[in-house]
Amino acid sequence: MQCKPLPKDKKSEITITELVNGNNVLIKIKDNGTGIPVEMQSKIFTPNFTTKTSGTGLGLAICKGIAEQSKGNIWFETKEGIGTTFFIELPMA
Repeated sequence: MQCKPLPKDKKSEITITELVNGNNVLIKIKDNGTGIPVEMQSKIFTPNFTTKTSGTGLGLAICKGIAEQSKGNIWFETKEGIGTTFFIELPMA
């Protein structure tokens, strides 16, 4: 199953913000895409999972590993038809 492409009449937007909270930094990466279907959500950070016809499906699995090795966390919130926001929280050195 592949994610739905953005409709041709909708301009894609990605917003990246950061928030320092005490000894942590929270990075938010938000898009206005079609969201992640419910049946895919539990697999997003699984190695070799991809919705594309090419690629290895390792990117988000690697990001999760790096965040956790840094004593941080990564997660997402998504709404189908609205978009997805990924959150990366890391301790500051």
